[in-house]
Amino acid sequence: MTNSSPISKLAALEERLRALAPVALGFSGGVDSTFLAAVCARAIPDRTLLVHLDSPFVGTPERASFQSLVDTLGLPVLAIPFDPFTQEDVRANGPERCYHCKRAGFSRIAQAAQERGIACVLDGSNADDAAATDRPGTRALRELGVRSPLMETAWTKAEERKILRDWGLPVWNLPAGACLATRVATGEPLTPAKLDAARACEDYLHELGCTQVRARITGDGLRIEGSPQDLALIAVASGTAADGAASVHEGQPQLHGDVLAQLRTLAQEHGIASVSPHARPYRRGSMNAQP
Repeated sequence: MTNSSPISKLAALEERLRALAPVALGFSGGVDSTFLAAVCARAIPDRTLLVHLDSPFVGTPERASFQSLVDTLGLPVLAIPFDPFTQEDVRANGPERCYHCKRAGFSRIAQAAQERGIACVLDGSNADDAAATDRPGTRALRELGVRSPLMETAWTKAEERKILRDWGLPVWNLPAGACLATRVATGEPLTPAKLDAARACEDYLHELGCTQVRARITGDGLRIEGSPQDLALIAVASGTAADGAASVHEGQPQLHGDVLAQLRTLAQEHGIASVSPHARPYRRGSMNAQP
């Protein structure tokens, strides 16, 4: 399947969806679920329900993408309020946080689907996710019987983006945006204030033109990560100490003064005491493996 042409892979995906219909798709507004929803709109428009979990864990870009796509896709959408903070295992933010959160969220999607006579629940996991080793949420999906047709038909995110671009859906170049809980160091309890701090800082950086940034929180401190393009916008390269010796921050860009000042203001408004003046290159995923 991985060597198949996009046309044959699309045909295989549409065939798989027809065999599974009717379906309820967990729809976040990100690239993966949008691509799957767009294919459902082509193959099974009358037998697809999009179910969106309205959660404080959803990042602002994904929330905006969801709102803009509701009318574009032309599929029925059910929005369900979901507050992960009510789940003790999620608030504790242990290594299995994603498992507990995903199981709680998709249990609600499955219940809503069942109440409407829909037996099959889908998610947007793809072939890239199948290769990852740090996704405990995938285990929760399998336990609940959730199907992942993009994974089953070997679609990668790069392939999805190309098709979405060809179809004229602007979400094609939406940067990857893991849930906001990934911004807090594993083992440190999640609080609404911490996630609000991460959201506020990232929203500010997006306003400056950044596209792939993270506001990582450890203890009462926050550090920014960004892609090379983002760091070029908001920081300058760190050099050596005044005496010519290597700086402890050598190679870590230093945030521009006005950017740092605004980030500190935003962080402190949400109870985060400090912001590191030095940024780091963006690293994919949660803070499970962060030093």
